[in-house]
Amino acid sequence: MRMNWKRSVGLGVLLAFGASAFAGCKKEAEEPEPEETVGAELPPPEPEPAPVEVTEVPCELETVYFAFDSSELDGTSRTTIQEAVECFRNQNPDVRLLLTGACDPRGTEAYNMALGERRARSVRSYMGALGFDTSQVSTTSVGEEYATGTDEVSWARDRNVTASEN
Repeated sequence: MRMNWKRSVGLGVLLAFGASAFAGCKKEAEEPEPEETVGAELPPPEPEPAPVEVTEVPCELETVYFAFDSSELDGTSRTTIQEAVECFRNQNPDVRLLLTGACDPRGTEAYNMALGERRARSVRSYMGALGFDTSQVSTTSVGEEYATGTDEVSWARDRNVTASEN
């Protein structure tokens, strides 16, 4: 009988503890009512963002490079010329350009002057094929006059056509 009494007391304590634990819990939490605000308490409106000025990048024909002893345009050169022609067509269709062909220091002066001219004409011709008015493009050659290279890597930079507005 002692066993039953201990069980009864233990069960009673357990039930009392459980009932008191659940009695403090609310089934639904009540939301507090929003406080009323008056105009002075409202935050000021956010300012309008400043308009972004879109400035067009001026058009230019980047330097076009050539292989040794060549006036042929490669894929990179063609892309460079195409981008410039599109830009000029959209922003400055009346631009006048001077294309200057240059060479590395190898070869005779006469040969390099002629090669520089062929390079400049090659660029001009491709611009014309893309629809650019070639009457707005002049060509010249400096041959090896401005060459600074002393090895193959630097000579490759000397073999080019540059453009300037004329």
